[in-house]
Amino acid sequence: MEPWEVWVRSTELHTFVVRNQWVWQVCETIHYFGLSLLIGTVGFFDLRVLGVAKGIAPGAIHRLIPWGIAGFLLNVATGIMFFFGHPEQYAYNNAMYFKTAFMAVAGANILVFYGSSTFRAIKAMGPDDDASLPIKLIAATSLTMWVAVLVCGRVLTFYRPPFFH
Repeated sequence: MEPWEVWVRSTELHTFVVRNQWVWQVCETIHYFGLSLLIGTVGFFDLRVLGVAKGIAPGAIHRLIPWGIAGFLLNVATGIMFFFGHPEQYAYNNAMYFKTAFMAVAGANILVFYGSSTFRAIKAMGPDDDASLPIKLIAATSLTMWVAVLVCGRVLTFYRPPFFH
């Protein structure tokens, strides 16, 4: 066992997750709820920018983004619980590597969105307005990355390291 894994398994959090059967199930429920908030709000916003539901101004949908952020934070908290409960399931799993990479790209995409004039352009859009191509590329990247994170999270439970079975 690697030193980091020995440390993880020696923590109170690991003991709490492993010794209480209900913790995993509660965390899964919270994780799915957080994912619903994240994909529901960010996905809806991205789809609007891409041209779906054109009768709604993107700025009106953007007001829902704090709910998506809350969902992401729920997912981070429960993801930490999952990792500490069974570190080998995540640390040696290619699906987790891809999931992390997709989250990193999504995070960089968020920085581009809020760090450039893109956000101001979106807020100025009215109902029925069409986003420019660069803005649509940012929205398409966001939607693709978050769906990829969702898929990788689901795949994590099916593709475990060979020694895990």
